[in-house]
Amino acid sequence: MRLIVGCTLAPPEIEAIEKGAELRALVKKHLARLPLAPPDADAEGALELLAWMVARGHLEAKVAVPCDANGRPVHDDALFHEKTGIVEDRTGARLAWTGSLNETAAGWRRNWESVTVYTSWGPEPERVAGEEANFARLWANRAGRAVVLDVPEAARRDLLRFMPAGDRPARLEGTAGASPGQPAGGAAAPDPAPPAAAPFTDRRALVWAFIAKAARLDAGGVRVGEATAAVTPWPHQIRAFERLYARWPPRLLIADEVGLGKTIQAGMLLRQAWLAGRAKRILILAPKAVLGQWQIELREKFNLNWPIYDGRKLVRHPSPALRGAHEREAGPEGWHAEPAVIASSQLMRRRERAAALLDGAKPWDLVVLDEAHHARRRAPGAPGEGGPNALLRLMRALRERSRGLILLTATPMQVHPVELWDLLDLLGLPPEWTEEAFLRFFDDLAEASPAPEALERMARLFRAAERDGGPVADGAARALARLSPLKTRKVLRALRDDAGIPRRQLETPERRAAVAVMRAHTPIRHLVSRHTRDLLRGYFKAGMLATPVAARKVEDRFIAMTVAERALYEDVEDYISEACARAPAGERSAVGFV
Repeated sequence: MRLIVGCTLAPPEIEAIEKGAELRALVKKHLARLPLAPPDADAEGALELLAWMVARGHLEAKVAVPCDANGRPVHDDALFHEKTGIVEDRTGARLAWTGSLNETAAGWRRNWESVTVYTSWGPEPERVAGEEANFARLWANRAGRAVVLDVPEAARRDLLRFMPAGDRPARLEGTAGASPGQPAGGAAAPDPAPPAAAPFTDRRALVWAFIAKAARLDAGGVRVGEATAAVTPWPHQIRAFERLYARWPPRLLIADEVGLGKTIQAGMLLRQAWLAGRAKRILILAPKAVLGQWQIELREKFNLNWPIYDGRKLVRHPSPALRGAHEREAGPEGWHAEPAVIASSQLMRRRERAAALLDGAKPWDLVVLDEAHHARRRAPGAPGEGGPNALLRLMRALRERSRGLILLTATPMQVHPVELWDLLDLLGLPPEWTEEAFLRFFDDLAEASPAPEALERMARLFRAAERDGGPVADGAARALARLSPLKTRKVLRALRDDAGIPRRQLETPERRAAVAVMRAHTPIRHLVSRHTRDLLRGYFKAGMLATPVAARKVEDRFIAMTVAERALYEDVEDYISEACARAPAGERSAVGFV
Protein backbone atom coordinates (compact mmCIF):
# COMPACT_ATOMS: atom_id res chain seq x y z
CA MET A 1 0.00 0.00 0.00
CA ARG A 2 1.18 3.50 -0.85
CA LEU A 3 -0.34 6.52 0.82
CA ILE A 4 0.10 10.27 0.23
CA VAL A 5 -1.19 12.61 2.97
CA GLY A 6 -1.49 16.37 3.00
CA CYS A 7 0.55 18.82 5.06
CA THR A 8 -0.48 22.50 4.97
CA LEU A 9 2.11 24.90 6.39
CA ALA A 10 1.27 27.94 8.52
CA PRO A 11 1.88 31.53 7.26
CA PRO A 12 5.09 32.02 9.32
CA GLU A 13 6.51 28.84 7.78
CA ILE A 14 5.63 30.03 4.28
CA GLU A 15 7.36 33.34 4.99
CA ALA A 16 10.44 31.48 6.22
CA ILE A 17 10.60 29.51 2.97
CA GLU A 18 10.31 32.73 0.96
CA LYS A 19 13.30 34.03 2.93
CA GLY A 20 15.38 30.99 2.02
CA ALA A 21 14.50 28.30 4.55
CA GLU A 22 14.52 24.72 3.23
CA LEU A 23 11.10 23.20 2.71
CA ARG A 24 12.11 19.73 3.87
CA ALA A 25 13.46 21.05 7.18
CA LEU A 26 10.30 23.10 7.83
CA VAL A 27 8.06 20.10 7.13
CA LYS A 28 10.15 18.10 9.60
CA LYS A 29 9.68 20.77 12.27
CA HIS A 30 5.99 21.10 11.43
CA LEU A 31 5.34 17.39 11.96
CA ALA A 32 7.50 17.32 15.08
CA ARG A 33 5.08 19.80 16.68
CA LEU A 34 2.27 17.30 16.11
CA PRO A 35 3.27 14.25 18.19
CA LEU A 36 1.00 11.23 18.03
CA ALA A 37 -1.19 11.21 21.15
CA PRO A 38 -4.04 8.69 20.84
CA PRO A 39 -7.10 9.84 22.83
CA ASP A 40 -8.30 6.31 23.64
CA ALA A 41 -7.43 2.63 23.42
CA ASP A 42 -9.17 2.22 20.06
CA ALA A 43 -7.04 4.94 18.48
CA GLU A 44 -3.93 3.43 20.06
CA GLY A 45 -4.84 0.07 18.49
CA ALA A 46 -5.13 1.75 15.09
CA LEU A 47 -1.67 3.33 15.51
CA GLU A 48 -0.27 -0.06 16.55
CA LEU A 49 -1.58 -1.60 13.33
CA LEU A 50 -0.26 1.33 11.28
CA ALA A 51 3.19 1.08 12.87
CA TRP A 52 3.27 -2.68 12.24
CA MET A 53 2.37 -2.15 8.55
CA VAL A 54 5.15 0.42 8.11
CA ALA A 55 7.73 -1.67 9.94
CA ARG A 56 6.88 -4.81 7.93
CA GLY A 57 7.05 -2.95 4.63
CA HIS A 58 3.32 -3.31 3.88
CA LEU A 59 2.82 0.48 3.80
CA GLU A 60 4.84 3.38 2.38
CA ALA A 61 3.78 6.96 3.04
CA LYS A 62 4.75 10.38 1.71
CA VAL A 63 3.72 13.95 2.51
CA ALA A 64 2.27 16.40 -0.03
CA VAL A 65 2.58 20.17 0.51
CA PRO A 66 0.18 22.32 -1.60
CA CYS A 67 2.02 24.80 -3.82
CA ASP A 68 1.29 27.34 -6.55
CA ALA A 69 1.92 27.01 -10.28
CA ASN A 70 5.59 27.89 -9.72
CA GLY A 71 6.10 25.18 -7.10
CA ARG A 72 6.12 27.58 -4.11
CA PRO A 73 4.28 26.38 -0.97
CA VAL A 74 1.06 28.28 -0.30
CA HIS A 75 -1.20 28.78 2.68
CA ASP A 76 -4.87 29.45 2.21
CA ASP A 77 -8.12 27.71 2.92
CA ALA A 78 -7.36 25.05 0.31
CA LEU A 79 -6.21 21.60 1.45
CA PHE A 80 -4.55 18.68 -0.25
CA HIS A 81 -7.91 17.07 0.17
CA GLU A 82 -8.89 15.05 -2.93
CA LYS A 83 -9.39 11.38 -2.22
CA THR A 84 -8.02 9.16 -4.96
CA GLY A 85 -7.25 5.47 -4.75
CA ILE A 86 -6.44 2.43 -6.84
CA VAL A 87 -6.97 -1.13 -5.59
CA GLU A 88 -5.78 -4.23 -7.45
CA ASP A 89 -6.64 -7.82 -6.57
CA ARG A 90 -4.55 -10.91 -7.21
CA THR A 91 -6.08 -11.43 -10.68
CA GLY A 92 -4.97 -7.98 -11.87
CA ALA A 93 -8.49 -6.50 -11.85
CA ARG A 94 -8.35 -2.89 -10.68
CA LEU A 95 -10.78 -0.41 -9.18
CA ALA A 96 -10.10 3.32 -8.94
CA TRP A 97 -12.02 6.14 -7.33
CA THR A 98 -11.57 9.87 -7.10
CA GLY A 99 -13.47 12.71 -5.47
CA SER A 100 -13.81 14.60 -2.23
CA LEU A 101 -15.25 13.31 0.99
CA ASN A 102 -15.10 15.62 4.01
CA GLU A 103 -15.04 13.32 7.02
CA THR A 104 -16.06 15.95 9.57
CA ALA A 105 -19.44 16.23 11.23
CA ALA A 106 -20.17 19.39 9.25
CA GLY A 107 -19.05 17.68 6.06
CA TRP A 108 -21.37 14.75 6.60
CA ARG A 109 -24.35 16.93 7.49
CA ARG A 110 -24.11 19.89 5.13
CA ASN A 111 -21.53 19.39 2.39
CA TRP A 112 -22.22 18.37 -1.20
CA GLU A 113 -19.69 15.58 -1.68
CA SER A 114 -19.16 13.07 -4.48
CA VAL A 115 -16.88 10.14 -5.27
CA THR A 116 -16.60 8.63 -8.76
CA VAL A 117 -15.61 4.98 -9.22
CA TYR A 118 -14.13 3.26 -12.30
CA THR A 119 -13.20 -0.38 -12.94
CA SER A 120 -10.65 -1.95 -15.26
CA TRP A 121 -13.33 -4.35 -16.52
CA GLY A 122 -15.92 -1.60 -17.04
CA PRO A 123 -16.73 0.68 -19.96
CA GLU A 124 -13.88 3.12 -19.25
CA PRO A 125 -10.77 1.09 -18.32
CA GLU A 126 -8.59 3.98 -19.49
CA ARG A 127 -9.87 6.05 -16.54
CA VAL A 128 -8.30 3.54 -14.14
CA ALA A 129 -5.01 3.74 -16.01
CA GLY A 130 -5.25 7.55 -15.95
CA GLU A 131 -5.72 7.66 -12.18
CA GLU A 132 -2.81 5.29 -11.73
CA ALA A 133 -0.61 7.49 -13.93
CA ASN A 134 -1.64 10.59 -11.97
CA PHE A 135 -0.77 8.90 -8.70
CA ALA A 136 2.59 7.78 -10.10
CA ARG A 137 3.43 11.36 -11.10
CA LEU A 138 2.46 12.62 -7.66
CA TRP A 139 4.45 9.88 -5.89
CA ALA A 140 7.50 10.75 -7.99
CA ASN A 141 7.07 14.47 -7.15
CA ARG A 142 6.33 15.39 -10.77
CA ALA A 143 2.89 16.92 -10.17
CA GLY A 144 2.34 20.63 -10.75
CA ARG A 145 0.47 21.82 -7.66
CA ALA A 146 2.10 19.85 -4.84
CA VAL A 147 5.58 19.07 -3.55
CA VAL A 148 5.78 15.44 -2.37
CA LEU A 149 8.39 14.48 0.23
CA ASP A 150 9.33 11.38 2.17
CA VAL A 151 8.02 11.24 5.72
CA PRO A 152 10.75 12.64 8.02
CA GLU A 153 12.58 10.03 10.05
CA ALA A 154 11.54 11.67 13.32
CA ALA A 155 7.86 11.29 12.44
CA ARG A 156 8.48 7.67 11.46
CA ARG A 157 10.19 6.97 14.79
CA ASP A 158 7.27 8.64 16.58
CA LEU A 159 4.90 6.20 14.88
CA LEU A 160 7.07 3.15 15.57
CA ARG A 161 6.70 3.81 19.31
CA PHE A 162 3.38 2.00 18.94
CA MET A 163 4.83 -1.25 17.56
CA PRO A 164 3.16 -4.30 19.20
CA ALA A 165 5.03 -6.17 21.87
CA GLY A 166 4.45 -9.47 20.06
CA ASP A 167 4.61 -10.41 16.42
CA ARG A 168 1.09 -9.25 15.56
CA PRO A 169 -0.94 -6.15 16.43
CA ALA A 170 -4.02 -6.67 18.60
CA ARG A 171 -6.36 -5.90 15.70
CA LEU A 172 -5.01 -8.92 13.79
CA GLU A 173 -5.18 -11.42 16.64
CA GLY A 174 -7.55 -14.24 15.77
CA THR A 175 -7.63 -13.43 12.03
CA ALA A 176 -6.40 -15.72 9.28
CA GLY A 177 -4.07 -14.70 6.50
CA ALA A 178 -3.18 -11.32 8.00
CA SER A 179 0.33 -11.47 6.69
CA PRO A 180 2.26 -13.62 4.23
CA GLY A 181 3.94 -16.44 6.05
CA GLN A 182 1.57 -16.41 9.05
CA PRO A 183 -0.67 -19.44 9.66
CA ALA A 184 -4.42 -19.18 10.19
CA GLY A 185 -5.85 -18.96 13.67
CA GLY A 186 -3.77 -16.09 14.94
CA ALA A 187 -0.51 -17.89 15.69
CA ALA A 188 2.31 -15.82 14.32
CA ALA A 189 5.05 -17.55 12.39
CA PRO A 190 8.48 -16.46 13.59
CA ASP A 191 10.39 -14.28 11.17
CA PRO A 192 13.21 -16.18 9.48
CA ALA A 193 16.71 -15.19 10.44
CA PRO A 194 18.12 -12.58 8.05
CA PRO A 195 20.67 -13.97 5.61
CA ALA A 196 24.27 -13.16 6.15
CA ALA A 197 25.34 -10.06 4.28
CA ALA A 198 27.43 -11.21 1.35
CA PRO A 199 28.03 -9.87 -2.12
CA PHE A 200 25.81 -11.48 -4.77
CA THR A 201 28.11 -12.57 -7.54
CA ASP A 202 25.91 -14.99 -9.56
CA ARG A 203 24.53 -12.49 -12.09
CA ARG A 204 22.78 -15.20 -14.07
CA ALA A 205 20.81 -16.35 -11.01
CA LEU A 206 20.03 -12.73 -10.15
CA VAL A 207 18.63 -12.05 -13.63
CA TRP A 208 16.47 -15.17 -13.64
CA ALA A 209 15.22 -14.48 -10.11
CA PHE A 210 14.03 -11.11 -11.37
CA ILE A 211 12.46 -12.58 -14.52
CA ALA A 212 10.60 -15.15 -12.41
CA LYS A 213 8.70 -12.30 -10.72
CA ALA A 214 8.81 -9.70 -13.49
CA ALA A 215 5.48 -10.71 -15.03
CA ARG A 216 3.74 -9.55 -11.85
CA LEU A 217 5.13 -6.03 -12.11
CA ASP A 218 2.83 -3.18 -13.14
CA ALA A 219 5.49 -1.44 -15.22
CA GLY A 220 6.57 -3.52 -18.19
CA GLY A 221 5.52 -6.89 -16.82
CA VAL A 222 2.81 -7.45 -19.43
CA ARG A 223 5.27 -8.54 -22.15
CA VAL A 224 7.52 -10.75 -20.02
CA GLY A 225 5.78 -13.92 -21.21
CA GLU A 226 6.44 -12.98 -24.84
CA ALA A 227 10.00 -11.84 -24.16
CA THR A 228 10.90 -15.16 -22.49
CA ALA A 229 9.16 -17.38 -25.08
CA ALA A 230 10.93 -19.11 -27.97
CA VAL A 231 8.71 -17.50 -30.58
CA THR A 232 8.65 -14.17 -32.41
CA PRO A 233 4.95 -13.32 -32.77
CA TRP A 234 3.43 -11.56 -35.76
CA PRO A 235 1.85 -8.14 -35.19
CA HIS A 236 -1.73 -9.45 -35.25
CA GLN A 237 -0.83 -12.06 -32.63
CA ILE A 238 0.55 -9.37 -30.33
CA ARG A 239 -2.59 -7.30 -30.82
CA ALA A 240 -4.83 -10.28 -30.04
CA PHE A 241 -2.79 -11.07 -26.91
CA GLU A 242 -3.07 -7.49 -25.68
CA ARG A 243 -6.81 -7.56 -26.27
CA LEU A 244 -7.11 -10.79 -24.24
CA TYR A 245 -4.83 -9.78 -21.38
CA ALA A 246 -6.02 -6.19 -20.95
CA ARG A 247 -9.60 -7.20 -20.21
CA TRP A 248 -9.22 -9.91 -17.62
CA PRO A 249 -10.75 -12.44 -17.34
CA PRO A 250 -10.67 -12.88 -21.12
CA ARG A 251 -13.67 -14.13 -23.10
CA LEU A 252 -12.99 -14.19 -26.82
CA LEU A 253 -13.56 -16.23 -29.98
CA ILE A 254 -10.35 -16.30 -32.06
CA ALA A 255 -11.51 -17.02 -35.62
CA ASP A 256 -8.39 -16.38 -37.71
CA GLU A 257 -7.97 -18.21 -40.98
CA VAL A 258 -6.07 -21.50 -40.94
CA GLY A 259 -2.30 -20.98 -40.66
CA LEU A 260 -2.39 -17.59 -38.90
CA GLY A 261 -1.31 -18.94 -35.51
CA LYS A 262 -4.34 -19.17 -33.24
CA THR A 263 -2.35 -21.56 -31.01
CA ILE A 264 0.45 -18.97 -30.74
CA GLN A 265 -2.02 -16.33 -29.54
CA ALA A 266 -3.41 -18.72 -26.94
CA GLY A 267 0.10 -19.75 -25.89
CA MET A 268 1.20 -16.14 -25.39
CA LEU A 269 -1.78 -15.58 -23.11
CA LEU A 270 -1.25 -18.84 -21.22
CA ARG A 271 2.44 -18.16 -20.55
CA GLN A 272 1.93 -14.58 -19.40
CA ALA A 273 -1.10 -15.41 -17.23
CA TRP A 274 0.76 -18.37 -15.69
CA LEU A 275 3.88 -16.32 -14.89
CA ALA A 276 1.84 -13.40 -13.52
CA GLY A 277 -0.27 -15.66 -11.32
CA ARG A 278 -3.51 -14.54 -12.94
CA ALA A 279 -4.38 -18.08 -14.00
CA LYS A 280 -3.47 -20.87 -11.59
CA ARG A 281 -5.93 -23.46 -12.92
CA ILE A 282 -6.02 -23.94 -16.70
CA LEU A 283 -7.87 -26.50 -18.82
CA ILE A 284 -7.21 -26.95 -22.55
CA LEU A 285 -9.79 -29.00 -24.45
CA ALA A 286 -8.92 -30.11 -27.99
CA PRO A 287 -9.70 -32.98 -30.36
CA LYS A 288 -7.72 -36.10 -29.49
CA ALA A 289 -5.80 -35.94 -32.77
CA VAL A 290 -4.14 -32.61 -31.89
CA LEU A 291 -3.43 -33.11 -28.16
CA GLY A 292 0.19 -34.00 -28.87
CA GLN A 293 0.54 -30.96 -31.12
CA TRP A 294 -0.75 -28.71 -28.35
CA GLN A 295 1.67 -30.22 -25.83
CA ILE A 296 4.68 -29.87 -28.13
CA GLU A 297 3.80 -26.28 -29.15
CA LEU A 298 3.44 -25.20 -25.52
CA ARG A 299 6.64 -27.02 -24.55
CA GLU A 300 8.85 -25.85 -27.42
CA LYS A 301 7.55 -22.32 -27.90
CA PHE A 302 6.42 -21.31 -24.40
CA ASN A 303 8.36 -23.61 -22.03
CA LEU A 304 5.09 -24.94 -20.54
CA ASN A 305 5.36 -28.70 -20.06
CA TRP A 306 1.76 -29.45 -19.22
CA PRO A 307 0.38 -33.00 -19.05
CA ILE A 308 -2.13 -34.65 -21.35
CA TYR A 309 -4.85 -36.58 -19.55
CA ASP A 310 -5.66 -39.69 -21.58
CA GLY A 311 -8.34 -41.07 -19.28
CA ARG A 312 -5.92 -43.12 -17.17
CA LYS A 313 -2.68 -41.16 -16.85
CA LEU A 314 -1.26 -37.64 -16.81
CA VAL A 315 1.58 -37.67 -19.36
CA ARG A 316 4.06 -34.82 -19.73
CA HIS A 317 6.48 -34.38 -22.62
CA PRO A 318 9.67 -36.32 -21.77
CA SER A 319 12.32 -33.96 -20.45
CA PRO A 320 15.73 -34.42 -18.77
CA ALA A 321 14.47 -32.31 -15.88
CA LEU A 322 11.74 -34.88 -15.15
CA ARG A 323 14.27 -37.73 -14.98
CA GLY A 324 11.83 -40.26 -16.41
CA ALA A 325 8.97 -39.28 -14.10
CA HIS A 326 6.84 -37.77 -16.87
CA GLU A 327 3.87 -40.11 -16.36
CA ARG A 328 1.65 -40.81 -13.37
CA GLU A 329 -1.60 -42.63 -12.85
CA ALA A 330 -4.68 -40.41 -12.46
CA GLY A 331 -8.20 -41.68 -12.04
CA PRO A 332 -11.43 -40.03 -13.22
CA GLU A 333 -11.85 -38.27 -9.86
CA GLY A 334 -8.31 -36.98 -9.32
CA TRP A 335 -6.83 -35.82 -12.63
CA HIS A 336 -8.41 -32.36 -12.39
CA ALA A 337 -6.42 -31.54 -9.25
CA GLU A 338 -3.52 -30.85 -11.63
CA PRO A 339 -3.24 -27.04 -12.02
CA ALA A 340 -2.89 -27.15 -15.83
CA VAL A 341 -4.16 -29.99 -18.03
CA ILE A 342 -4.61 -30.75 -21.73
CA ALA A 343 -7.55 -33.09 -22.34
CA SER A 344 -9.56 -34.54 -25.20
CA SER A 345 -12.84 -32.74 -25.87
CA GLN A 346 -14.29 -36.06 -27.10
CA LEU A 347 -13.38 -37.71 -23.78
CA MET A 348 -14.62 -34.90 -21.57
CA ARG A 349 -18.02 -34.64 -23.26
CA ARG A 350 -18.92 -38.19 -22.26
CA ARG A 351 -21.66 -38.17 -19.67
CA GLU A 352 -19.68 -39.72 -16.81
CA ARG A 353 -16.57 -37.63 -17.56
CA ALA A 354 -18.57 -34.42 -17.85
CA ALA A 355 -20.21 -35.10 -14.49
CA ALA A 356 -16.82 -35.51 -12.81
CA LEU A 357 -15.50 -32.35 -14.47
CA LEU A 358 -18.52 -30.23 -13.51
CA ASP A 359 -19.25 -31.61 -10.05
CA GLY A 360 -15.89 -32.77 -8.75
CA ALA A 361 -13.35 -30.30 -10.15
CA LYS A 362 -12.64 -26.93 -8.62
CA PRO A 363 -13.46 -23.93 -10.87
CA TRP A 364 -10.91 -23.04 -13.53
CA ASP A 365 -9.28 -19.66 -14.03
CA LEU A 366 -9.08 -20.21 -17.79
CA VAL A 367 -10.53 -22.74 -20.24
CA VAL A 368 -9.36 -22.97 -23.86
CA LEU A 369 -11.49 -24.89 -26.38
CA ASP A 370 -9.81 -25.71 -29.70
CA GLU A 371 -11.91 -26.50 -32.79
CA ALA A 372 -14.80 -24.84 -31.00
CA HIS A 373 -17.16 -25.29 -33.95
CA HIS A 374 -17.57 -28.91 -32.81
CA ALA A 375 -19.73 -27.49 -29.99
CA ARG A 376 -22.95 -27.07 -31.95
CA ARG A 377 -26.58 -28.08 -32.12
CA ARG A 378 -27.87 -30.86 -34.34
CA ALA A 379 -29.04 -29.84 -37.82
CA PRO A 380 -28.78 -26.10 -37.09
CA GLY A 381 -31.35 -23.99 -38.91
CA ALA A 382 -33.14 -27.01 -40.39
CA PRO A 383 -36.88 -27.62 -39.83
CA GLY A 384 -36.00 -30.65 -37.72
CA GLU A 385 -33.29 -28.87 -35.74
CA GLY A 386 -32.16 -30.79 -32.68
CA GLY A 387 -30.80 -29.64 -29.35
CA PRO A 388 -27.17 -29.02 -28.39
CA ASN A 389 -24.72 -31.85 -28.86
CA ALA A 390 -22.76 -33.25 -25.92
CA LEU A 391 -19.83 -30.84 -26.30
CA LEU A 392 -22.07 -27.77 -26.46
CA ARG A 393 -23.95 -28.97 -23.36
CA LEU A 394 -20.62 -29.43 -21.57
CA MET A 395 -19.40 -25.95 -22.53
CA ARG A 396 -22.67 -24.32 -21.44
CA ALA A 397 -22.22 -25.88 -18.01
CA LEU A 398 -18.46 -25.25 -17.92
CA ARG A 399 -18.79 -21.51 -18.62
CA GLU A 400 -20.19 -21.13 -15.10
CA ARG A 401 -17.17 -22.98 -13.74
CA SER A 402 -14.51 -20.86 -15.44
CA ARG A 403 -13.60 -17.20 -15.10
CA GLY A 404 -12.02 -16.94 -18.56
CA LEU A 405 -12.94 -18.75 -21.79
CA ILE A 406 -11.09 -18.76 -25.13
CA LEU A 407 -12.65 -20.40 -28.18
CA LEU A 408 -10.51 -21.22 -31.23
CA THR A 409 -11.95 -22.02 -34.65
CA ALA A 410 -11.37 -20.92 -38.23
CA THR A 411 -15.00 -21.76 -39.10
CA PRO A 412 -17.31 -20.43 -36.37
CA MET A 413 -20.28 -20.69 -38.77
CA GLN A 414 -20.46 -23.73 -41.01
CA VAL A 415 -24.11 -24.03 -42.00
CA HIS A 416 -26.31 -21.50 -40.18
CA PRO A 417 -25.78 -18.20 -38.28
CA VAL A 418 -27.24 -19.74 -35.12
CA GLU A 419 -23.95 -21.69 -34.78
CA LEU A 420 -22.12 -18.41 -34.27
CA TRP A 421 -24.75 -17.31 -31.75
CA ASP A 422 -24.20 -20.53 -29.77
CA LEU A 423 -20.47 -19.82 -29.49
CA LEU A 424 -20.93 -16.15 -28.59
CA ASP A 425 -23.51 -17.13 -26.00
CA LEU A 426 -20.80 -19.18 -24.26
CA LEU A 427 -18.70 -16.01 -23.98
CA GLY A 428 -21.53 -13.87 -22.61
CA LEU A 429 -23.87 -11.87 -24.84
CA PRO A 430 -25.93 -8.95 -23.53
CA PRO A 431 -29.32 -10.34 -22.39
CA GLU A 432 -31.15 -8.45 -25.14
CA TRP A 433 -29.19 -10.37 -27.80
CA THR A 434 -31.26 -13.51 -27.65
CA GLU A 435 -31.06 -16.15 -30.37
CA GLU A 436 -34.15 -14.77 -32.09
CA ALA A 437 -33.00 -11.13 -31.77
CA PHE A 438 -29.51 -12.01 -33.09
CA LEU A 439 -30.82 -13.71 -36.24
CA ARG A 440 -33.44 -11.02 -36.85
CA PHE A 441 -30.87 -8.24 -36.43
CA PHE A 442 -28.83 -9.47 -39.39
CA ASP A 443 -31.96 -10.13 -41.42
CA ASP A 444 -32.95 -6.49 -40.80
CA LEU A 445 -29.48 -5.34 -41.84
CA ALA A 446 -29.86 -7.16 -45.13
CA GLU A 447 -32.73 -4.86 -46.11
CA ALA A 448 -31.71 -1.97 -48.34
CA SER A 449 -33.92 0.41 -46.34
CA PRO A 450 -35.05 -1.10 -43.01
CA ALA A 451 -38.61 -0.33 -41.95
CA PRO A 452 -39.14 1.89 -38.87
CA GLU A 453 -39.98 -1.17 -36.76
CA ALA A 454 -36.75 -2.86 -37.88
CA LEU A 455 -34.73 0.27 -37.09
CA GLU A 456 -36.22 0.33 -33.59
CA ARG A 457 -35.28 -3.31 -33.03
CA MET A 458 -31.72 -2.72 -34.23
CA ALA A 459 -31.30 0.46 -32.15
CA ARG A 460 -32.41 -1.35 -28.99
CA LEU A 461 -29.78 -4.03 -29.59
CA PHE A 462 -27.16 -1.38 -30.47
CA ARG A 463 -27.71 0.30 -27.10
CA ALA A 464 -27.29 -3.06 -25.36
CA ALA A 465 -24.05 -3.68 -27.29
CA GLU A 466 -22.68 -0.25 -26.31
CA ARG A 467 -23.61 -0.79 -22.69
CA ASP A 468 -21.80 -4.12 -22.64
CA GLY A 469 -18.78 -3.40 -24.86
CA GLY A 470 -18.32 0.37 -24.51
CA PRO A 471 -19.49 3.33 -26.60
CA VAL A 472 -18.59 3.83 -30.24
CA ALA A 473 -15.77 6.37 -30.59
CA ASP A 474 -16.73 9.57 -32.42
CA GLY A 475 -13.90 9.15 -34.93
CA ALA A 476 -14.92 5.58 -35.78
CA ALA A 477 -18.55 6.67 -36.14
CA ARG A 478 -17.58 9.48 -38.54
CA ALA A 479 -15.56 7.08 -40.70
CA LEU A 480 -18.56 4.76 -40.94
CA ALA A 481 -21.25 7.41 -41.36
CA ARG A 482 -19.35 9.52 -43.91
CA LEU A 483 -21.20 12.57 -42.62
CA SER A 484 -20.11 15.82 -41.02
CA PRO A 485 -19.18 15.67 -37.31
CA LEU A 486 -22.41 17.50 -36.44
CA LYS A 487 -24.63 15.04 -38.33
CA THR A 488 -22.67 12.06 -37.02
CA ARG A 489 -23.32 13.19 -33.45
CA LYS A 490 -26.99 13.58 -34.36
CA VAL A 491 -27.08 9.96 -35.59
CA LEU A 492 -25.38 8.67 -32.42
CA ARG A 493 -27.75 10.63 -30.19
CA ALA A 494 -30.72 9.22 -32.09
CA LEU A 495 -29.46 5.65 -31.74
CA ARG A 496 -28.73 6.06 -28.04
CA ASP A 497 -32.09 7.66 -27.18
CA ASP A 498 -34.68 5.33 -25.66
CA ALA A 499 -37.41 7.33 -27.37
CA GLY A 500 -38.14 6.61 -31.03
CA ILE A 501 -38.83 10.20 -32.14
CA PRO A 502 -35.16 11.14 -32.80
CA ARG A 503 -34.76 8.13 -35.09
CA ARG A 504 -37.94 8.90 -37.01
CA GLN A 505 -36.57 12.40 -37.63
CA LEU A 506 -33.43 11.10 -39.37
CA GLU A 507 -33.15 11.86 -43.06
CA THR A 508 -32.34 9.13 -45.58
CA PRO A 509 -28.52 9.65 -45.58
CA GLU A 510 -28.58 9.73 -41.78
CA ARG A 511 -30.61 6.49 -41.63
CA ARG A 512 -28.05 4.82 -43.91
CA ALA A 513 -25.29 6.10 -41.64
CA ALA A 514 -27.14 4.75 -38.57
CA VAL A 515 -27.36 1.31 -40.19
CA ALA A 516 -23.63 1.40 -41.04
CA VAL A 517 -22.72 2.27 -37.45
CA MET A 518 -24.95 -0.47 -36.02
CA ARG A 519 -23.62 -3.04 -38.50
CA ALA A 520 -20.03 -2.39 -37.34
CA HIS A 521 -20.72 -2.34 -33.59
CA THR A 522 -22.38 -5.56 -32.54
CA PRO A 523 -21.27 -8.06 -29.87
CA ILE A 524 -19.39 -9.81 -32.68
CA ARG A 525 -16.96 -6.87 -32.70
CA HIS A 526 -16.26 -7.25 -28.98
CA LEU A 527 -16.28 -11.05 -28.72
CA VAL A 528 -14.59 -12.15 -31.98
CA SER A 529 -11.02 -11.65 -33.21
CA ARG A 530 -10.55 -12.53 -36.88
CA HIS A 531 -7.62 -12.01 -39.22
CA THR A 532 -6.99 -13.19 -42.77
CA ARG A 533 -3.99 -13.91 -44.99
CA ASP A 534 -4.55 -10.61 -46.75
CA LEU A 535 -3.55 -8.91 -43.49
CA LEU A 536 -0.25 -10.79 -43.47
CA ARG A 537 0.35 -9.83 -47.08
CA GLY A 538 -0.17 -6.22 -46.06
CA TYR A 539 2.34 -6.67 -43.22
CA PHE A 540 4.89 -8.09 -45.67
CA LYS A 541 4.46 -5.16 -48.07
CA ALA A 542 4.87 -2.74 -45.17
CA GLY A 543 8.10 -4.43 -44.07
CA MET A 544 6.58 -5.78 -40.82
CA LEU A 545 7.12 -9.42 -41.83
CA ALA A 546 10.32 -10.89 -43.27
CA THR A 547 8.68 -13.94 -44.83
CA PRO A 548 6.17 -13.56 -47.68
CA VAL A 549 2.80 -15.28 -47.37
CA ALA A 550 2.26 -17.98 -49.96
CA ALA A 551 -0.20 -17.02 -52.69
CA ARG A 552 -2.60 -19.57 -54.11
CA LYS A 553 -2.15 -20.30 -57.84
CA VAL A 554 -4.97 -22.22 -59.52
CA GLU A 555 -4.53 -24.20 -62.71
CA ASP A 556 -7.37 -25.93 -64.60
CA ARG A 557 -6.56 -29.56 -65.29
CA PHE A 558 -9.05 -31.53 -67.43
CA ILE A 559 -9.63 -35.20 -66.73
CA ALA A 560 -11.22 -37.69 -69.12
CA MET A 561 -13.89 -39.70 -67.29
CA THR A 562 -14.89 -43.27 -67.86
CA VAL A 563 -18.51 -43.97 -68.72
CA ALA A 564 -19.29 -45.02 -65.13
CA GLU A 565 -17.58 -41.93 -63.68
CA ARG A 566 -19.51 -39.68 -66.04
CA ALA A 567 -22.83 -41.31 -65.07
CA LEU A 568 -22.10 -40.88 -61.34
CA TYR A 569 -20.97 -37.28 -61.85
CA GLU A 570 -24.15 -36.34 -63.70
CA ASP A 571 -26.37 -38.09 -61.13
CA VAL A 572 -24.75 -36.02 -58.33
CA GLU A 573 -25.18 -32.81 -60.35
CA ASP A 574 -28.89 -33.61 -60.91
CA TYR A 575 -29.38 -34.40 -57.20
CA ILE A 576 -27.85 -31.11 -56.08
CA SER A 577 -29.83 -29.07 -58.61
CA GLU A 578 -33.14 -30.68 -57.68
CA ALA A 579 -32.51 -30.40 -53.91
CA CYS A 580 -31.60 -26.71 -54.17
CA ALA A 581 -34.63 -26.01 -56.35
CA ARG A 582 -36.94 -27.54 -53.75
CA ALA A 583 -35.34 -25.67 -50.82
CA PRO A 584 -36.78 -22.32 -49.63
CA ALA A 585 -34.86 -19.33 -50.97
CA GLY A 586 -33.32 -18.49 -47.62
CA GLU A 587 -31.90 -21.99 -47.11
CA ARG A 588 -30.45 -22.75 -50.56
CA SER A 589 -26.85 -21.95 -49.61
CA ALA A 590 -27.04 -24.30 -46.65
CA VAL A 591 -28.65 -27.10 -48.68
CA GLY A 592 -26.09 -26.63 -51.45
CA PHE A 593 -23.28 -26.93 -48.93
CA VAL A 594 -24.71 -30.22 -47.62
